[in-house]
Amino acid sequence: MKARRKLLSGLAMSVAFVFALAPPGDAQVNDDVTNTKHNLSVSSGGSDPTSGNALEDYGEICVYCHTPHGGQVEAPLWNRNFSTATYQMYASATLDMAADGQPTGISQACLSCHDGTIGLDVIVNSPNVFESGGGVIPPTTPGTNTMPVGNKNLGSDLRNDHPISITYDNVADPAFNSSIAIKAAGLRLFTDPTGGGEKVQCASCHNPHDDTNTPFLRIANSSSNLCLTCHIK
Repeated sequence: MKARRKLLSGLAMSVAFVFALAPPGDAQVNDDVTNTKHNLSVSSGGSDPTSGNALEDYGEICVYCHTPHGGQVEAPLWNRNFSTATYQMYASATLDMAADGQPTGISQACLSCHDGTIGLDVIVNSPNVFESGGGVIPPTTPGTNTMPVGNKNLGSDLRNDHPISITYDNVADPAFNSSIAIKAAGLRLFTDPTGGGEKVQCASCHNPHDDTNTPFLRIANSSSNLCLTCHIK
């Protein structure tokens, strides 16, 4: 009986740990990446060589972005290397908040696909079933299937995109709502581990697991509702 209690206690702690890893707002019950374009597995047709997207079939869904061991630390258990591109960042004479010289934090994770420099199927750790030779559809040209040209491929010139890796500071610019208000509305800010304050990153407005509000918006943007959550106009 004592061993049984110990086992149940251990299982409870494991479940609690898994939920603790998930950032608030990214582990909701309605999150289902399976039915979104972020599902690159063969189950979605993304890895099917006959579809024109000859991605490596790893036999799993989450593995294209996440790994339980040895991942990047800037994003939760991130299973991709970051791009080595040098980015041209957004700049404006009216920008009063401090901005990083290059993308930081979770934005690096988004750009590891969305800057178009790394193959969508290039990951750090392959799942065990793949390494043992099971469930594999080899791509025609490994690692060359990058983000297709279009709005989703941001490239390395980010000057025409919303600023990222910028410290949210409505004292420096009072034309913005408080960080408490925008987080209460459903958007996110990301704490800089170096102590640089809370930052606006790609995932401030986008939830990569939930495409209820296309394109992966955290809240609907009808009547510019998402924009006006931060901007006072």
